[in-house]
Amino acid sequence: LMQVTSAAFPTGSFTQSYGFESWLDERRIRTAADAEERLHLWLRHNLAKGDAVAVTQAFRHTLYGEEQHLAALNRQVGAVKFTREGREASEKSGQAWLAAFRDIFELEPILRLDERLSADGQRPHQAVVYGTGCAGLGFSEVQAVETFLWASFSSLAAVIARLLPIGQVELQRMITAALPHVRDCTEIARTTPPDRMSASYSALDVAAMHHEVLATRLCIS
Repeated sequence: LMQVTSAAFPTGSFTQSYGFESWLDERRIRTAADAEERLHLWLRHNLAKGDAVAVTQAFRHTLYGEEQHLAALNRQVGAVKFTREGREASEKSGQAWLAAFRDIFELEPILRLDERLSADGQRPHQAVVYGTGCAGLGFSEVQAVETFLWASFSSLAAVIARLLPIGQVELQRMITAALPHVRDCTEIARTTPPDRMSASYSALDVAAMHHEVLATRLCIS
């Protein structure tokens, strides 16, 4: 688990802001407090009821031998991502995670997932690959979902810290303060039925669409 969640684990260097760079460009986010508030909304309304639900379901399908449902789950993950670059970033990250799980651990569930998605003409989404890989490595469901949420939050917070004048101490304080929210969101993800998967932070989706046409930008999405 420490190896997989390490920053040195080869999952690709995709710098994503999910629309936060647009808010920074428009000066809707001016301070660390502004950023922290919106990060918590993103965690609760986009991740906890979206990708983290997919992590949960992929984990369970793999654990209980229901891998025939993974292709449909992967399509559903793409369907609830309303921005083009958001979908593309999820697929790029998914491909990088799949290659890492496959080449480092030679996980049979990952090999089967790759075959299923390739046969269906799909590219893997990060959440589906992560849930499948965590089940294959023997992690618990709580570990899989909680580490996915924590890593996603801390990664986006680090991106924002490079775009705002936020020091490393302030960044780490934000991450520490987020841990109770991560635990709450883990339970939301684990108890949300798959047919209720959603991404309801629509203001951020609009910001992400604006981000695609910014004249200059540092992030890919």
